[in-house]
Amino acid sequence: MLRVVWLIILAPLLVVVLRLTALDPNAEAISCLDAQSAFEIQDFSASLPANPALIIGNQRVKYWREIPNQLGAAPVLKRTIGGLQPHHLDKCFPRLIGHYQPGTVFLLLDTEHLIATPSEDLLDSLQGIMEQRSVYGLRFELAVIAPITSPIVSASDRGKFANLKNELRDWSVRTLGTRYLSIDDLYAGDNGEVSPDYFWPNGNTLTDEGYAKLTNWLVALSNERKKEFTGIVSK
Repeated sequence: MLRVVWLIILAPLLVVVLRLTALDPNAEAISCLDAQSAFEIQDFSASLPANPALIIGNQRVKYWREIPNQLGAAPVLKRTIGGLQPHHLDKCFPRLIGHYQPGTVFLLLDTEHLIATPSEDLLDSLQGIMEQRSVYGLRFELAVIAPITSPIVSASDRGKFANLKNELRDWSVRTLGTRYLSIDDLYAGDNGEVSPDYFWPNGNTLTDEGYAKLTNWLVALSNERKKEFTGIVSK
């Protein structure tokens, strides 16, 4: 009888864990057509704003329910589909990014996928995005939000993960029109490491509190950028 009671108690938690891990569609391989179709459906939900701040990505964006309506002076547009990765944005650039003519693109990189992704593949995709930006005459800033060193990153992978972030930062330094942003400090505990308190049991999906911190940080950052730009223009 006691065993049955425990099964009843634990069943809902097991369902949530499975949805966030083994059954998570964000881990699936998708095609450009899949991404384009998903974005088209999302486009029909509301009219498209001019010169938006485009927040785009996979798991980290999908579960971000309460994104800000505005960043700086720009309206916000969120686009996501489970399985979306930077190489899709490179390969399908005209529809997935160019179509929206954004002023800024905030690309949130997923931790779990990048653990197994060679850094050269990631950098090639990002470089491809920026090359097409020039080809199509767009002027958006690509703000790459680095993957969080969340609890899912094992001790054996942390060195590799740190090197990946260093390569991302160095690429941004030498690539005009890009910005590298790290958010590990947002979630640091007393010991300076990213705290598991801001993540679901899978060690990767942010909790509501975790997303609230991300929202507040991005709003503050964008407001500061707006002040800097206003100051430069007024001089």
